[in-house]
Amino acid sequence: MINAMPGTARQAAWLGAVALLCTAVCSLGVHHADEHFQILEFAGWKLGITPEADLPWEFTERMRPALQPAMVVILHHALSLFGEPDPFTVAMLLRMLAAALSFIAALLLLRGQLRDNPAMREERWLWLYLFLAFFLWFGVYGGVRFSSEGFSAALFAIGFARIAHPDDGESPRAALLSGMLIGLAVVARMQVVLMAAGLVAWCLFIKRMRWPTLLAVLAGGLMGVGAGALIDRWFYGEWVLTAWNYIDLNVLQERAAEFGTHPWWHYFTEVFHRAVPPFSLLLLVPPLAYFALRRRDALTWAVLPFLVGHMLVAHKEYRFLFPVLPLLPALVVGGMDAMSGRGWFNRMSDRSFRLLRGAFLVVHVPLLLVVLFKPAQDSAGFYRALQRVAQPGDLLVHQDADPFRNGTPIWYTRPRGLTIATFEELAEWPSGGRVFYASSKPRPDFTDPPRMKLLYCSLPDWLLRFNIGGWADRTAVWRLWELQRPPVRTPVAD
Repeated sequence: MINAMPGTARQAAWLGAVALLCTAVCSLGVHHADEHFQILEFAGWKLGITPEADLPWEFTERMRPALQPAMVVILHHALSLFGEPDPFTVAMLLRMLAAALSFIAALLLLRGQLRDNPAMREERWLWLYLFLAFFLWFGVYGGVRFSSEGFSAALFAIGFARIAHPDDGESPRAALLSGMLIGLAVVARMQVVLMAAGLVAWCLFIKRMRWPTLLAVLAGGLMGVGAGALIDRWFYGEWVLTAWNYIDLNVLQERAAEFGTHPWWHYFTEVFHRAVPPFSLLLLVPPLAYFALRRRDALTWAVLPFLVGHMLVAHKEYRFLFPVLPLLPALVVGGMDAMSGRGWFNRMSDRSFRLLRGAFLVVHVPLLLVVLFKPAQDSAGFYRALQRVAQPGDLLVHQDADPFRNGTPIWYTRPRGLTIATFEELAEWPSGGRVFYASSKPRPDFTDPPRMKLLYCSLPDWLLRFNIGGWADRTAVWRLWELQRPPVRTPVAD
């Protein structure tokens, strides 16, 4: 697939694969708590790790699909053939799977654009598309997330590319497979049904797809949804309609509104601020121009209903737009080309375009480098360090917040057999096993410090020495020590 592309596109694709792989390895932790509690902890319950009483409320309401937790369970059992699976290895492999799907989606969409979009023959539009497809910092970040949003985004984009840009005509077999992928995308993230419905409507009214092919798409979609229902039956032990339960609770009963509401225009201001203004206008204006000027295009029919639907729902979060990320390069480049065709850029010289391109790179390349190597969670390294050293029978003591209780208890990444307590809860100092101490404060508040061996610090020591303005004292820096004897504690005044 890659070898058939022009040289520039081929080089960008390979570099993009490296960027995704590096991010998948280094992006420890999760972007949002749902990525952990509603996938890993759900799987932990099926594996006998997480008590049912400690699962989030969505489990009792049977409103979350079991597709991704089932994949975690399968991977966990496969790795158990070689010993006790490391939860961080499991999570990394899942991110690599998400990255692989995102890369396939990007390649298929790129190949379709190269073949069907005349604008891609212009160097400036080709360059812009390649950067947005493979190197946009939040696109790479979102592409490795094994969240419902990230996983469904890749599945839908692959199915969309095969339908909107078919390379083998209207093949019923390819249509069936594309429909299955889109059906699974809907299972993973129910809101993607708006994109799926828009795409099917485009196939029917605009493309005039032959009925055998269209029926194959619909049959594949039903097969994907049916597979999700069977997985839910196996996982929950009863027949459930997770999609309906989700709609009933979050939409009809407005349970989601309890987590905050925003006006309909919230996504516009959110994207503007998060995507680095003024360059964020590049991600806002061209797609809007695309919707207005290319009303008969598959992208318009698929994406516009999805965006309008999310604007109408009161509860809004930036991550809800992740399913659009794989399609964003085509929307931006297509919108820019449509605007150029209307003469909107007649006063801009080639030199002006080059200056804008240089400024764009100066701002976005450093952000990409941060995404490539920075954990998604600052505390993720601490959890992994503890997982690597703790053994059954060991004790973890803390003085502030329990690191394994973030509202909902954390079990899946908690070392098996580890006891957690505060110093006040200890009746006597344990004689067996190792004792660890965890804190996110700048220094332990001991008047008689015990012998302590620092095992992990979330920031390097040389950086903490540059405590200009006391930033290190105000920063939550996770540290893990091994203690040799009980300390005497006296609170230190702030």
